[in-house]
Amino acid sequence: MNGHTIKIVLSVLLILGAGGFLLADTLDNPDTLTYFHGADEVIVKPNDFIGQRIRLGGHVEKNSIMQKPATLDFQFEVKPVNKPGMLKHPEALGKTITVRYSGVVPDTFKDDAEVIVTGKLQPGGELFIASELLAKCPSKYEAEEKSAGEY
Repeated sequence: MNGHTIKIVLSVLLILGAGGFLLADTLDNPDTLTYFHGADEVIVKPNDFIGQRIRLGGHVEKNSIMQKPATLDFQFEVKPVNKPGMLKHPEALGKTITVRYSGVVPDTFKDDAEVIVTGKLQPGGELFIASELLAKCPSKYEAEEKSAGEY
């Protein structure tokens, strides 16, 4: 083997070793993988998610946002997204999950905003403690549909 071949073999081994380490580390730490679930799925099957770190998606229920005075502690209700192709469990419509979050909220966080919260569903399946909160910024197309009454 010449010097060029040795460099190629060592490079391939280094890349495979690094990839193997990253894969093993990801699979070994369950908090590294955080799966997304719609509010309808969590409402219908809460026992499947209790204690697991997940991303929960839905809409903020109107008039449900409460903030503890002089703090960054929020509590609000998340309901399933009722759009074609998004709702897997129609029986969850009309039901909500209570979410508690402590931290700065985005400007787009308001009633009926589409949100994704990352955290854990507590025993009992009715309270979700969130460590991250993302609020979707509506697109101009959704705003046009909403003003036309089609949203």
